[in-house]
Amino acid sequence: MTTQEVLSFAAVYSVVENGWVQGQLVELPAVVTAAPTRTEAEDMLADALREYLLSFATTKLASSPPADPAWGALDLTITPRSA
Repeated sequence: MTTQEVLSFAAVYSVVENGWVQGQLVELPAVVTAAPTRTEAEDMLADALREYLLSFATTKLASSPPADPAWGALDLTITPRSA
């Protein structure tokens, strides 16, 4: 059985130094970025979330590769969504 679910995160955008737009995820405050425009900040925030999640996956796989034959994988697609 295949289940497809959309996980949504709240993003806060604010104008910061030199008119740049900072984006940050409310649920994951460590995921933060800035760009010259709101549209670019949305794209970059999605990329920042991807990189944040990859940092955990890379660390885990590098330190203990799966030896269990029941091991599997999960595919996750991260897409920016304009307000």
